[in-house]
Amino acid sequence: MSLREPAWRITARELESALEEEKGEGERPATYLLSPFAARMNRVLVAGNLSPAESIGRDEAQAFWRARLSDPTGSVAVTAGSFQPRAMAQLRSASAPRPAIVVGKVHLFRGRDGVGYVSVRAEGVRAVAEAEERAVLADIVRQTLDRLDLMDRLEKEPGLTEEAARLEGIPAAWLRAAQKSRDRYPNVDRPAFRRELGNAVRRVAGESGPSRATLPTPPTVTVTRAPPSRPPAPALSAAERAEESLFLDQLDEVADVSADGYADLKEVLSRVSAHGLVGERAEAILNRLEEDGVIEEPIVGKLRRA
Repeated sequence: MSLREPAWRITARELESALEEEKGEGERPATYLLSPFAARMNRVLVAGNLSPAESIGRDEAQAFWRARLSDPTGSVAVTAGSFQPRAMAQLRSASAPRPAIVVGKVHLFRGRDGVGYVSVRAEGVRAVAEAEERAVLADIVRQTLDRLDLMDRLEKEPGLTEEAARLEGIPAAWLRAAQKSRDRYPNVDRPAFRRELGNAVRRVAGESGPSRATLPTPPTVTVTRAPPSRPPAPALSAAERAEESLFLDQLDEVADVSADGYADLKEVLSRVSAHGLVGERAEAILNRLEEDGVIEEPIVGKLRRA
């Protein structure tokens, strides 16, 4: 029996900086997003000011909504589709920005230009009082600083074992994530990120503080932020529409004969590869269909129409 992935307490700035993915192990491996600051995330918890949502689904029959959650370090897109009806209802319910807590799965979408955009596919959205939002932000900052301290310690003690860390109350998942972050982001400027957290600390204390624009951006981590309102996607070519149709046809065929009504991701990819849709082309179509809310992955490795 697989256990539910823990929700990492994360700032928007750390999510924006997380541009490395990796697959887990096992029969149905989860996908993780690795940050430069010792987080290996499948699910996350974020807190901040949530904007009113906008509909971004191409098909009116398949609802898909997006809002933006901003904390003192940055902002991140929050989405929900018809498979997350409660989260989608919460996104749609507000006509003005309000403090909120969001729990959901991280998603990295790479556009046709190769630029990565991180978003959170909401599982739960809760509007809260400002005091509660600040309390949750305090917990996020505390855990973030603890992970940064762990990374600094690994510089001095690269041989730190999981057993030794466990005896000190350091989660094994944190140690493994810190080790992987050091390997995948060898030149990251952690002191600059610590300085950026100053705005979050001031927010927790109830101070206004300087705007985040006055704080230095780490020169060694290049991050492209999605604009608050992305322009409509360019019209697909006939060939791209045909590829999407092929992908969806194969998904439907696999789902129709499965016992649980879901399409196994590996089988779908195997089938489309037999039709010449392989590698990055297949992954790009999968990402585009997920981003557009056409298909969902409610169970790791299992697909269905949204």
